[in-house]
Amino acid sequence: MLDIAYASPAEREEVAQFMNAVFVRAKWGIESWRGLLAGRWCGLEGRYAITVRDAGKLIGVLGLVYAERQTSRGPRTTADMTSWYVLKDYRGQGIGKKMIALATQDPDVTVTNFSSATAAVNVLEKAGLKELDRERLVWLPSQGAGFQVHEDPLSLGDRLPAKDRRIIADHQGLRLRHLAVETPEGLCTMVIYPQKKHDDYVTHEIMYLADQPLFAQHARQIARSVLPSEAAILSLDRRFAREGIVCDEVRAFATPRYCQQGLLDPSEIDMLYSECVLLNIKIH
Repeated sequence: MLDIAYASPAEREEVAQFMNAVFVRAKWGIESWRGLLAGRWCGLEGRYAITVRDAGKLIGVLGLVYAERQTSRGPRTTADMTSWYVLKDYRGQGIGKKMIALATQDPDVTVTNFSSATAAVNVLEKAGLKELDRERLVWLPSQGAGFQVHEDPLSLGDRLPAKDRRIIADHQGLRLRHLAVETPEGLCTMVIYPQKKHDDYVTHEIMYLADQPLFAQHARQIARSVLPSEAAILSLDRRFAREGIVCDEVRAFATPRYCQQGLLDPSEIDMLYSECVLLNIKIH
């Protein structure tokens, strides 16, 4: 009989070794898998994976990046799905569906999936996850006057709201750009993830945007201020775009983003506190 359950803290190393062994195409070594499962935003006693065992043998895992994060409604818990695998001999038995059912059963947790494989979309939708977004707005480098950009927003102290200070502090040491842009109406704070997804340019993905209406008001000038002068684009998921925003292009994702609906407004479901920033994943 198969046993499907949340992994205990004592299983953390076994789960990391399993992931390192089965994801043969992944570019990460064992230290990256350990870092993914380390409970950076929920502590060592927090949830980090669902395991499936057959008579004690580990035959499947579903990684979960849990975090308690600050929102406009106060603290909320999110769990980002990552690194889902069932050994080939056990596939086709509905095990994956049961794993996701367990992951999504807590009514106080918003489960997200930002980088699903196309083959997994049907399973996600059957488990009740809904499409969160399917396209991005894009800005290209341009000439002209820009705004002052602070590359270390934490140095601004109380000029940043407590929520933004907490978010930036939570993501120190990762491959991210933490920026605060001086606009005529105040600071526009954002977290950007540079990714080389194409040979011709680097995508500067906006992972968090503190003041979405302010960005919409000054989008082109902000893009000009934060982008390199060439071989780059600025990308913003559609759900973060506010009225009046003007971009250079709109592009569809290879696969949509997914989440559970109800606890958080889509405009607050950004891509921080996720596998994307822990594993440096190239987001679709």
